[in-house]
Amino acid sequence: MKTAHQLLLLATLAAFSAAAAGQASVDTSKWQCKLCKFEQGSSSALEVGVGNVSQKSAKFGDYTGLNDKGGYFIGEATSRYRGADGTFWDIRATDIGIDSRSASLEGGRQGAYRLFLNFDAIPRYYSDTAQTPFLGSGSTFLALPAGFPAGTTGLMPLANTLRSAELETKRNRLGLGASWMPLSGWQFNVSYRRQDRDGAKRTAGALFVNAAQLVEPVNMTTDQIDASASYTGTRLQAKFTYYGSRFRNGNDALTWSNPFTPILGGTTGQLALPPDNQFHQFSASVGYQFTDRTRASADLAWGRMTQDESFLAPTLNAGLAVPALPGSSLNARAKTLNANVRATSRLTDALRLNASYTHDDRDNQTAQAVYPWVTTDMFLATPRTNLPYGFTQDRVKLGGDYRISPQVKAAAGLDHDWHKRTFQEVDKTRETTVWAKGGVRALENVDLSLKLAAGERRNSGYQTVPAIAPPENPLLRKYNLANRSRESAGLRADIAATETIQIGLGLDTSRDRYKDSSIGLTGGRDFSLNGDVSAMLTAQTSLHAFANHQLIKSQQAGSQAFANPDWSAENRDTVDVLGFGVRHAAIKDKFELGADYAYTRTRSAIQVDTGAANPPFPDLSTSMHGLKLYATYRIDAQLSLHGGYWYERYSSANWMLDGVTAATIPNVLTFGEQPPQYQVHLIRASLRYQF
Repeated sequence: MKTAHQLLLLATLAAFSAAAAGQASVDTSKWQCKLCKFEQGSSSALEVGVGNVSQKSAKFGDYTGLNDKGGYFIGEATSRYRGADGTFWDIRATDIGIDSRSASLEGGRQGAYRLFLNFDAIPRYYSDTAQTPFLGSGSTFLALPAGFPAGTTGLMPLANTLRSAELETKRNRLGLGASWMPLSGWQFNVSYRRQDRDGAKRTAGALFVNAAQLVEPVNMTTDQIDASASYTGTRLQAKFTYYGSRFRNGNDALTWSNPFTPILGGTTGQLALPPDNQFHQFSASVGYQFTDRTRASADLAWGRMTQDESFLAPTLNAGLAVPALPGSSLNARAKTLNANVRATSRLTDALRLNASYTHDDRDNQTAQAVYPWVTTDMFLATPRTNLPYGFTQDRVKLGGDYRISPQVKAAAGLDHDWHKRTFQEVDKTRETTVWAKGGVRALENVDLSLKLAAGERRNSGYQTVPAIAPPENPLLRKYNLANRSRESAGLRADIAATETIQIGLGLDTSRDRYKDSSIGLTGGRDFSLNGDVSAMLTAQTSLHAFANHQLIKSQQAGSQAFANPDWSAENRDTVDVLGFGVRHAAIKDKFELGADYAYTRTRSAIQVDTGAANPPFPDLSTSMHGLKLYATYRIDAQLSLHGGYWYERYSSANWMLDGVTAATIPNVLTFGEQPPQYQVHLIRASLRYQF
């Protein structure tokens, strides 16, 4: 046997020697590496076409920009260039014919500098069924037509005065910036972004016991600046950054005429709109590779927030004698400090440990003062003192993972959180979570993983905040401050059924218990089951499918008498998602088609037990079916034809809106919005030319 091995070795060496001897005579000039080809030169593509939407729907058009019925233009353009000296550019414009359009331009030289300019638009459509009698929607003053005010909504001339309320906003974002690398290892970046948001959204205002839904004007601008200098070395990496943000609102307040018969002189109401403000932050981060197995990094950031807008008058009711405000503005100031330290080390080939510490501090330095308080522009109430909320949070995470064998690995860790708060019902909370997870290759084609976690949060003592008026029930426990225990578990299986079929199954569950909460959230559970399949049926056909079921339950207790609990409730939310897709190359490199289908159903059930035979709340529900068909036919190497069909059906039931018109509630003038319902067919066809 030993002789045979020696002969095999000699034969192999002889073969390599012969190959080396004849190497000079081999012509390699025509050899090609298709996998390592570098792109050079320019390429561009232009796509134009038309589409048609069968139905007007704000819900369907939200974010997509396809809210109107009828035809629209399809336009997309791309261009790219790669030069032999490293110069490049990328130009792209998409959705040119609709409100969700975007465009970007980027260019420079690899390893030297980069310039970019981008723009995108984000439309929001909130409703297409809202109606209002107010005049001047979109402005800062809402007047009323003849026939107002009235004692109740039923006495108002709504039949002749209601008109559609355009509740929609459009956000335009423009960004530009540059980065350059003047020295080895160094990179400098600077960018600027402006965001303009215009339109109108819903709000509401009240005067004594009467209220009305109102159209709030939106005219906001946010300017952001980002500048940084970073260094990357063999072992050391560092970065220094400045970030600045300035928010400006073109409207200070919304004023509206009282549609109800005035009580005690309240003919006009006023609401303050979001005030101008600024935020500035300086940060530094550093990372160091001590050895091939050990690395540490740290981040530190200082920030400052300010808000100094002038106060509005406490009331527009001239019949009230209101004391003077303590100043002309809040002069709000808050400082932030964020620090983070992380370390990881692979002690052996099988064992790795990691640790991190995070500190977050918000020091609210806004001065306290006593302010006059006017209730719904009708009554002068007890003066109140502002509560400048602040907090400090410290978090420690320790963990490690260990590879027991090539088939088995395990990990465990501990997370601890300290939270200090000011002007809250709880001064301090501590939460500790321990977790463990493991993975095993049970069979050659089956991987299993399991994760378990248990956490406990305890507070330093719960008490009511004296400055809050009206006072809180002393038995109330807010869920984010209350003592809580939480357990969670997750199981995942990945199965390679065949070489072309992959299956994934998962189960996750968690449980929250609030044993010390008499009033408030007392318990909650979350359970989800999911699965996915991907299959390569043939060389031309692929398939994928997924499904998910989630059940969320919570229990709460309350008191109508400002005493011990006298009612309880359970919320049960169910979410089901199902979908699949198929892609088929009918003619290789010529004709491709596919389909995607998705179904989503949600249901919320609310059960309330008051001890009386009250009728239950109806269920809340939504469902959506979506089908997309698409096809591409390549006429030649440059020209291709694209077609698509999109069908979507959405229905919802909401007892808070179903059948509620503007006059349904005697003392509340509503928009009369109904839950969204739509059934939209969308077709599109386009030509794409590449050159």
